[in-house]
Amino acid sequence: MNVNTAIRKTVERLERTSSRRYPVPPTALISGPKLNFSAGDLDQPFWIASIDKVFIAALLGQLFDEGYCTPDTPIGRLLPAEELAPLPAKEGVDNAKDVTVQHLLSHTSGLPDVVLPPRGYSTTCSIKELQKHPERVWTIPDFLQQADHLPPFAKPGERFLYSDTAYLLLIRIIEEARDTGYAEQLASRIFEPSGMADSIEWVNADDYNLARLVPKLAPFWLGGSKEDDKVPFAPNLTWWNGMGGASTANDLLRFQRELHRGNLCDIKWVRYFGTPRSRFRPGIHYGTGMVSIRFGGFFPLMRGYPQPTGGLGYTSTHMFYYPQQDTHVILNYHAHRRMNTSFQMHIRIAGLINRYG
Repeated sequence: MNVNTAIRKTVERLERTSSRRYPVPPTALISGPKLNFSAGDLDQPFWIASIDKVFIAALLGQLFDEGYCTPDTPIGRLLPAEELAPLPAKEGVDNAKDVTVQHLLSHTSGLPDVVLPPRGYSTTCSIKELQKHPERVWTIPDFLQQADHLPPFAKPGERFLYSDTAYLLLIRIIEEARDTGYAEQLASRIFEPSGMADSIEWVNADDYNLARLVPKLAPFWLGGSKEDDKVPFAPNLTWWNGMGGASTANDLLRFQRELHRGNLCDIKWVRYFGTPRSRFRPGIHYGTGMVSIRFGGFFPLMRGYPQPTGGLGYTSTHMFYYPQQDTHVILNYHAHRRMNTSFQMHIRIAGLINRYG
């Protein structure tokens, strides 16, 4: 099979991927020197979910560049004591002194996740509750307060646990550093330099602007409901509260290009963010701000495949960069229950990159 036939068959597969429950095909953008193809509307906004953790890392990289802090800085030097007070800690641990920026970035702070709480515990911001009440608008203090009754997971640096709590604290560090809101810093320090005009439209959008923007937003499903969640959830997608926001495939491509060219922060930090540290599950490893995929973890015969780094979101959103091939992969499958399907397609695309890219 030649490369053109392989691309055509992959695009046809993408365009056929829909179902009664999720009656919308995925969006895909693959861009590199040797492979370029796409499916879907590349300028349609969609919720990127936790892909925004890469934006957070990039803003931290800028603070590292300026000498404001380092990965080893204890968070008590960067945040008010009253904000750390609700956070649980193992016996003998002082979060202010013992938890560092690197612990937060690498999901090794020992702090529980308020969005995915430990078994036997609940929070009003858990995924289950967000599915029940997508219309509720959350603030970062609201989220962090939910940690006050949860048990600590481990001592700092001991174990990996994916933690939205940690990244909410990183956002607060970013805000305290410049006395400027997170959304405003995203706009001025990430979106504008990267040329992400469609993403900027969503920054702090009020009700009037949301009424204009939401009809263009791609549908997404937090759970298995028949109706999608985009309309009630939209006020949480304006980049200010740590729940991510709306962007487009083309905008994410623009961001990744600038990031990996070293134009948003020193390239040494980009490499630091992407270096794998902890296995999340076979094939998926977390670094210090980014996710990496090791395809050999899915299938032993894929051990020679390239290892991309980037971001992965709850609603099966992918943003990854293949450094050896200088190739970008952006995917949006619209629903958490499509995660396996999204990885099946990413594996197929990785095969094309490995063979032709």
